[in-house]
Amino acid sequence: MEIVNVDNSGRLVIPEFIRKRLHITKDVPLLITELDDDKILIKKLDRDEIEKRLRKELKGLDIDKIAHDVRNEINETAKKKYTAILG
Repeated sequence: MEIVNVDNSGRLVIPEFIRKRLHITKDVPLLITELDDDKILIKKLDRDEIEKRLRKELKGLDIDKIAHDVRNEINETAKKKYTAILG
C-alpha cells in the first residue's frame, strides 16, 4: 500500500514496485471505476484477450447496448467485491 497524490492535471503515479510486479508499462490499458464516495478500483486489462473475446461474442449484436450492460456489470461487481473488503 502506498499513499500518492494527484497532480494539477489529475494524474497519479503508480509506485514503481507495483508497476513492475504487475507488468504495467506505457500504453497498458487500465480500467478505473468508482466503488463509492471515497474508493476507486484500478484493474489492468489484457487488450489482446479482450479483442479476441469481443470479435467472437459480439458478431452481429448491438454494441452500444452491450457496452452499457458491461459497464454496469463491472461497476456492480467491483462495488460488491471491494466494499466488503475495504469496509
